[in-house]
Amino acid sequence: MKLSPRVMGFSYSFLATLFVVFAIVHVQLDGWGFLTYAILAIAALDYMIAWNAFKKSAAEKQEQNNH
Repeated sequence: MKLSPRVMGFSYSFLATLFVVFAIVHVQLDGWGFLTYAILAIAALDYMIAWNAFKKSAAEKQEQNNH
């Protein structure tokens, strides 16, 4: 079963937001460290993947409207 790009975009956005929240909690408890930067890097990658999925969804919708 293949998920639509829009569903993938929302899924990755939600996951990235969870990583950001986890990083904020980690900073409050232990301060800035390697793990915090790693978590934020993963969140940034997830946001980029979500952005690309939303762009793909818009392109597919525009392609359907052109036909």
